[in-house]
Amino acid sequence: MIDKSKRNFFRRVKTSPFKSFVYPPYFEKKDDFLKCIECETKDCLSACNENIIFIEEERPVIKFRNNGCTFCDECAKVCKFDVLKVENKKNKLNCDTIINPQKCIAWNQTICFSCQDICEENAIIYNGMFNPVIDLEKCTSCGFCISVCPTNAIETKVI
Repeated sequence: MIDKSKRNFFRRVKTSPFKSFVYPPYFEKKDDFLKCIECETKDCLSACNENIIFIEEERPVIKFRNNGCTFCDECAKVCKFDVLKVENKKNKLNCDTIINPQKCIAWNQTICFSCQDICEENAIIYNGMFNPVIDLEKCTSCGFCISVCPTNAIETKVI
């Protein structure tokens, strides 16, 4: 027999509105994003010079389609509801960045340094010319490597 408290715990995790989004690095609690529903202007979108902030379920989320996060503070400076605040700035986004070896051409014996070339933190390490891995201690999950990967082999895992 399953303990009802365990069942309820897993049901909560499954239905959490915050489980799969990468957020700008200026929030204190994920619950604060509920205040974004009240915001009509969504100034954080236009404040982002990299154009990586999108609205999903009425909340600002980051998607690394064409760029990454520079941690520039602009989205936090314009937030009228104090969801994003410069004093809450984190050095890492709420995700881990990983390389999928099945999709990565460097893992499949083709020379490619796209992700390493753009990484300002030197967090991508190669074994010779192949088999890159991401050093999660150095990685800020800024997403620039994701935006330049020719095979979409670099993925995020929300933490």
